[in-house]
Amino acid sequence: MKFAIRALSLIIFFTFVLLLFFDASFGEVISQKKEDPFSREECRYCHKGPQRSQIDDTKGPWCVPCHAMHNVGTTLGLNTFIKQFRKTADPSQQKPQHDPIILQKMVLIPAGEFIMGEDFTKKSLGPRHTVYLDDYYIDQYHVTNYYYQTFIDETNRPAPPHWRGGRFPAGEGNHPVSFVNWFDAAAYCQWVGKRLPSEAEWEKAARGTDGRMFPWGKKHQQQHANIHQEGNKGTTPVNRYPKGRSPYGLYDMAGNLFQWTSDWFLPYPGNEVPHPNFGKTLRVLRGGSFYDCSNYRCGISFQTFNRIALLPQTRAISAGFRCAKSAPSKTKQNGK
Repeated sequence: MKFAIRALSLIIFFTFVLLLFFDASFGEVISQKKEDPFSREECRYCHKGPQRSQIDDTKGPWCVPCHAMHNVGTTLGLNTFIKQFRKTADPSQQKPQHDPIILQKMVLIPAGEFIMGEDFTKKSLGPRHTVYLDDYYIDQYHVTNYYYQTFIDETNRPAPPHWRGGRFPAGEGNHPVSFVNWFDAAAYCQWVGKRLPSEAEWEKAARGTDGRMFPWGKKHQQQHANIHQEGNKGTTPVNRYPKGRSPYGLYDMAGNLFQWTSDWFLPYPGNEVPHPNFGKTLRVLRGGSFYDCSNYRCGISFQTFNRIALLPQTRAISAGFRCAKSAPSKTKQNGK
């Protein structure tokens, strides 16, 4: 009897010790998840550069699966926005929008060939090749908070996560809507009778037919785009930079926000370079943003040929969109 009692006491003691150990270990894991992710060894696999924020896009899996594995989530930059960029308080105290609403227009991009891609930069951006496109239309501006507000009010789609009380930040009706995922963007475009542009449609509208590096020409110039170098602490009205218009008169084809396209992140024809993230998993975004790679001191990312990719469910501080629409065929136009 005494032996049984003694054995039971030892079992209880060691069980208590093991519980303390696992509780301490679990607590350590939780605390690690609350640390700056750039200080964690598993994050250094992809995060490079002076601030460990330059993303190495040759790694796999891509950011969102990795973030999900480490409980980071699929909304990128929300905490940064709240800490650094939010200027509004209670939506009931918001001031009315004083500036006239910038009316969305569509621009006709005429049929023809253009130069797509580049050879002197990242392997995923080449080879430089010629693409023919039929006539199509594309929005002159990003889709703004004002227009997106109308969409969610009429469809009951959830508001972007940084809006308070389901309303966009005060005074930012003419700013591009951000923190929208690919599905949000595609649903909005369908709601207004349009669609997301393809990569090729986006690049031609931004680049024209002469193979330029930036929408406005061959060289980077100040006061042409809302990019990190301009020192803005957030998005700007979609008509703020007329000097930066593309050859077809489109605004913000460089800077303000990256823009979702309809395409998967696939290699261009003739690209034989292995890339672990090519495939029908990630959707391509174009255009650069105020919070682009330059913010991480890893070079510019707003050239007309640059492409990034995210899982379609990702909502990001630097991601917005514009819509496109196929033009009626000439046969239909002529009534034949």
